[in-house]
Amino acid sequence: MRVLIVGSGGVGLGLGAFLINAGVEVSFLCKSETAKHLRSGFRVFGIFGDYSFEAYQYGILEDFNSTSDFDYILITTKTKANDEIAKELCSIKDSVCDSKLVVIQNGWGNAEKFVECFGKERVFASRIITGFYRHKRNEVEITVHADSLMIGNIFVKELSDKISNLVDVFVAGGFDAKVSYDVDKHLWAKMLYNCALNPLGAILDVEYGKLAEIQYTREIMNRILEEVFKVMGACGFSTFWNNVDDYREVFYSTLVPTTAKHRSSMLQDIRMGNKTEIDSLNGIVVNLAKDLGLGVPFNVFIVDLIKALEEK
Repeated sequence: MRVLIVGSGGVGLGLGAFLINAGVEVSFLCKSETAKHLRSGFRVFGIFGDYSFEAYQYGILEDFNSTSDFDYILITTKTKANDEIAKELCSIKDSVCDSKLVVIQNGWGNAEKFVECFGKERVFASRIITGFYRHKRNEVEITVHADSLMIGNIFVKELSDKISNLVDVFVAGGFDAKVSYDVDKHLWAKMLYNCALNPLGAILDVEYGKLAEIQYTREIMNRILEEVFKVMGACGFSTFWNNVDDYREVFYSTLVPTTAKHRSSMLQDIRMGNKTEIDSLNGIVVNLAKDLGLGVPFNVFIVDLIKALEEK
């Protein structure tokens, strides 16, 4: 199996480590500064173990023109790069005509950006709820893991099993992954989780667990969750809980405690002066609500605060 990982941040290097462990031929497509560091090897450590790799164990690409045919292309960049990545992949689509594409990102509406070139049958979405923290460009710590990596096809659900061999090698390499025929429901469950925790944790610079402990931030998260549930239902989407009260019970009793020590990747972006993924999270909720004529004031306010921090 040959796999190209587009993006060599925490998620890309972290998942790449498990694929290399399983004997997969992995190549990373990354920026020149990251490529320079990867030529000295990279390390992934944390709750799944401690793994170090030499440069000869993987490939390094700095542009799409070097891309040959891969069995899988994993998109692990921040969502703000999707438009450019989709454009680049379309320009070389003859070289990747047999590849399956797997989008491993936060938010909703990301897989749709790649359908034009790859078609609905070859584009797969995923839900990942694992914490990756990149200490250096070639050093990643896996801090938390709340549930399996779920991969499936949101457009043609019965084709989800076509991804089973990729899931098998993740498992063989030591990572927790499963095929899902309901990956859309998993994505909305992750939307609820991310919309409540990521921006607020970034704004206040605190761990997820602290947000649940403080009365005021808990109330803000409750209102964000209510608004996301309202928009999700109005759009005809669903998840694994019938109402927001059922979800909140699991959120506070299981999901937040499991990831209590984690800090938002959005916080990392703000600290580094990068644009965040807010448009793919609470921003999606705001835009869908606007189209439906629904009010979501807490999500609007959170989006505005994050964008203000980006400008700062």
